[in-house]
This record gives sequence, C-alpha cells and structure tokens, in this order.
Amino acid sequence: MSSSPLEVPDAGSARANRRILIVDDAASIHEDFRKILCADAESEQSLDSLEEALFGTTAAVRQAFVLDSAYQGQEALALVNQALAANAPYALAFIDMRMPPGWDGLQTIEQLWNVDPNLQIALCTAYSDYSFEAIEARLKYNDQLLILKKPFDHLEIRQMASALTWKWQLAQDVALKVISLERTIEERVQELLKVSHLLQYDALTELPNSTLLGDRLTQAIALGRRHDTQLAVMFIGLDRFKRINNALGYPVGDEVLQQVSHSLVAAVRASDSVFRYGSDEFVILLHDVQHPQQTQHIAHKVLKAISVTRHVAGHDLSVTASLGISLYPNDSCNAVELIKHAETAMHTSKERGANDFSFYTEDMNLRAQRQQTLESAIRQALDRDEFVLHYQPKLDLKSGRIVGAEALIRWFQPRSGWVSPVDFIPVAEDSGLIVPLTQWVLRQACEQAQAWRGMGLPPLCVSVNVSAIDFRQRDFVDNLAAILKQTGLPPARLELEITESVLMQNVDDTVDLLHKIKALGVRLALDDFGTGYSSLSYLRRFPIDVLKIDQSFVRGLNVNSQDAQLISAIIGMGKSLELNIIAEGVETLEQLAFLKSQACEEGQGFLFSKAVPPKDFAQLLQVGSPTLMPNP
Repeated sequence: MSSSPLEVPDAGSARANRRILIVDDAASIHEDFRKILCADAESEQSLDSLEEALFGTTAAVRQAFVLDSAYQGQEALALVNQALAANAPYALAFIDMRMPPGWDGLQTIEQLWNVDPNLQIALCTAYSDYSFEAIEARLKYNDQLLILKKPFDHLEIRQMASALTWKWQLAQDVALKVISLERTIEERVQELLKVSHLLQYDALTELPNSTLLGDRLTQAIALGRRHDTQLAVMFIGLDRFKRINNALGYPVGDEVLQQVSHSLVAAVRASDSVFRYGSDEFVILLHDVQHPQQTQHIAHKVLKAISVTRHVAGHDLSVTASLGISLYPNDSCNAVELIKHAETAMHTSKERGANDFSFYTEDMNLRAQRQQTLESAIRQALDRDEFVLHYQPKLDLKSGRIVGAEALIRWFQPRSGWVSPVDFIPVAEDSGLIVPLTQWVLRQACEQAQAWRGMGLPPLCVSVNVSAIDFRQRDFVDNLAAILKQTGLPPARLELEITESVLMQNVDDTVDLLHKIKALGVRLALDDFGTGYSSLSYLRRFPIDVLKIDQSFVRGLNVNSQDAQLISAIIGMGKSLELNIIAEGVETLEQLAFLKSQACEEGQGFLFSKAVPPKDFAQLLQVGSPTLMPNP
C-alpha cells in the first residue's frame, strides 16, 4: 500500500530518495506514520510555520516522503525485491520488533539486508527484547541501524526520516563517485598502458622496438654477468628494400615487413627476442649462447627464413638481408656498444654482397670510425667552403666544338689535400648530406654558367648529376626553380643527369616529377643508360632529352663485340625517339672512330680533356683556342 506526497519537494530534496517502507503488524501505526510524514501543511502547524510567525522568516518547503506499507516481514521482503527490480529502491524502513505470527524485527532486518544491503533501518520497539550488544553482534550493517523507542515523538520521526534518507542518498552519491573515480583511474591506467605499449612496441609488426631493446639487452647483460653466460646480438638489414616501396608502394612494403617479422620470430627459440629497430632493420637477442658456431647456425637459419619467396599483392617477392653479429662479453659489456658493433658488422656484410653475415671485428670499428670522421669532415667542408667544381667538356663529334660541360665536385682539405669523390660521395649518400651537397653543386654550376654567359663565351649547357635521394626530395623542384631564378641562368642551359635505376623506381611518380622539371625548361639526361632495366616503352614515357651511353660499354669496345652491337642499338633507339646521344668515357682513338661511324652526336672523356677548374675551362671556350678533338 502506497501513499503519495502532499507537498512539492524543493530542488534539494528532489535529488534525494525519500521512499520509506513501514513494516508493522498494526494498521494504526501505519496511519500514524502517514500523519507524521505525509500530513497537509494546513492541517498541522509545524515548527517551520511557528518560526515564520515568531521571527518573520520564510518557511522552508517541507520534505516529501513516499510511504509503502507491509504488515509482515515476508511481505516487506517482497516489496523490497520489487523496488530493486524497478530500479526504485527504498532508502529507509521503519520496522517493528514484534510482528506475530511471522518474523520478528531482527529476522526481518536480516532478510532485507540480504537483498538490499544499502537499506537504512529504524528499529521500533517498546520492550527490551534484545540488548544492544546482542543486536550489534547479530546484524551485519550496524552503521545503518537506529533504534527508536516507543512511544515516539512526531518531530523525532520526521528528523529520523530526513536524516536517514539523506544518509542513504549521500552513501549512494559517494558510491557512485567512487565507481566513477575507479572507472576514471582504470581508463587512465589503460591509456598509460597503451601509450607505454606504443612507446615500446612497433605498431606495424607488433614487435618490441629499439626503446625496449636497450632495456632488455641491459637486463640480459646483467644476467649473463651473474651466471657467467654469453649472449649474441644480431643486427639485420634488408637488402635494397627501398626498391619494393618505390616500385610497388608502401602498403606492399608494409606487408612484406610483417611477413618477415613473423618469419624471424619463428626462426629463433622462444627464449630469444626479436625487435624492429628501424624501417627495414631488425635485431635479434640470443640468450645463453654456448659457442660462436651456434650463432653461426642461427644466422644461416635466419637468412634462409627471410629469403623465402613471398606472395604479396599479386607479386612473388624475394627479399634478402645482411646480418651482423656481436657477442657478449667478447665484443663489449655495454648494451649500446653491442648494438653498434652488430650494426657495423651488418654494413660490412652489405658491402660484400647480399644475403650474408659477418661477426664483428675491431677492424670494422676502425673503418666505421673513419666513415664517421669523414661524415663530420663533409659537414665542416660545407661550412668552410672547401668544395669546388671542375668541369669536363662535352664535344660535338662532327665539329669538335665544346657544346656542354659536366659539373663534377671536388674536395680539397687544407691539411690532407684532395679527397677522391669515390671516398666521400657514398658517405654523403648514406648520411643524407648528399642533399645539401647537391644543392650547393646546382647553385655553383648555375652561377658559373651564367658568369660564362656574361663573359660572352660561346653558349653551352652545363649538366649536374642528381642522386636518388635528391630526386625524391619533396621540395626538389621548388628549390631548383629558386636557384634558376636567383642566378638568372636560362633553364635551357641547365641539364640534370639522372641514372636509369633512379627513374625506374616508382615509375608513375617519376614521370610526374620529370614533367614538372621539364615545365621549368630544364633539360633531362638519362645517365649510365644500358645498365638498368628500362625498355623502349618506358623511354617513351620519360620526357628526356639526352641518352648518355655508360662508359663501361665504351670501354669494352676494344675487347667485346657485344658492346659494339649494344652501343649501335642504343644509338638507333635514341635516334628513333629523337633524343640526343652522348658517349662518356671516351679514351682512345679507336673508340672515337667507332662512335663517329655510328653517328653518335657527342662525346666526353679523357681523350678530349679531364675535368678542369672554371678558369681553365673558360680558356678552352675562348675563340681561337685549339680544338680538343684529336687528329685521327
């Protein structure tokens, strides 16, 4: 049986649960509770109205309670269950101690708390059936129990109803806040764990990364020192992996990396660890190594696992790797040095050829140190303006006239003299210094060509070599346009020499980039033609102006008839595409005679002139200077 409130609750009481259950076997008691808790304000003068009359204060809106009645403990239990099921629990229950013939008050309380442990209880009794100690010992939630002695005062009932329902509400609010706080903490912990995982694991392969490698290797060294055991670090670099990304795209490259990572994990013991160290580099940490031969066996197994043919995106791809090995404690007792030594050994393997491995030796470290020293020297040389350009003439083979010049970088160190390009160009490419170096060459060559124009010398085209790294820079075309504008050189007087292998990387993007360069008015030359994989169909797509026959074919003219046939074919192909043909590396009269017989248009090589400084080249251009074309 339920009684509706007669008063409108204020904003504060609206948020509190005012549902109260009266449990008593006497109907009159239920009526008394309704009169006290649900009485009309006009029928009974409250303390609030007295205060208003005496002191002139505004009376507060009376709290409204919702009462339900139960005459036995079993009936009360049923109502509590219904309220819980409806998600409208009671906040308070006034329970009589004696309710024959059913449960008494304590048994009723026990049953109600079994289903709703949050329920506040006011136990109403006129007799001392149980001592307080006995009640406290029997009931579980003593902090939710108050004892109300009969007969009770109306104000006492109202105060108790207000206090205990608010206590219930506050307890629920606190519980909700605790749950919310726990949820927030759990979410933060999960976020931290996720961030920690992202910091320590590679997102693509799900392997631990270089950050975790340092920690794991340091721990492994500590265990090795304690138990007097050896461990090995294997540094793996995939061979020419960038070609896959450039030719087939990064999604294919990513799938290959995922497959390789799975192969590496399967190739080693469960006690060993595989890490992704760089874009195409992995590290394996081998624990408890008994002897170097064991490591050698694992290296063969790893290389074999990597080199299997993989079917990816409709392509059958075969990837190889170079591998370097360092050992603890033989090579170092420091984690960073062990990784560095293994990487050095890996680079040594790459230099020897693909699909091989090397153990670290001190000689490798010395060579790596020399390369590092050379890299630092290159940086300083750029700042100190130690580089110079020399120019090698290109001759019209019919007239013997100089029609072009190839700008070749030279390096003179004040302390040690001339440094060969064969020594410093590879280091510049590996370190990325080739980019600022090429930009310097482009600017210097354009300024020099413009200076020759200002001297009134015969017009010519100056050519500059562009590496794969330069060609793939996003701002390459913008920088090229800026240099031409700043130096004032007509774009048609600049020629970029790009190797065949560079153009064959990601052909669609290459064609787009070449057209942007051509839109500037710059000439394009295909360098070292015949050494790559381009075909006539590709040549038709490339907006190039010049085919440059590789010097290896020219050099082989004296000993190999096939080279002569190949040169004839290249010249014929170039002419069919209306391209200018130039042969580089011309060193003998016999080579010159053959090239003339095949109607090759231009030549370049030591037979005519080596690369010379700008002043000497200007003298070669002077009117009346002797021709560089030798007499037959």
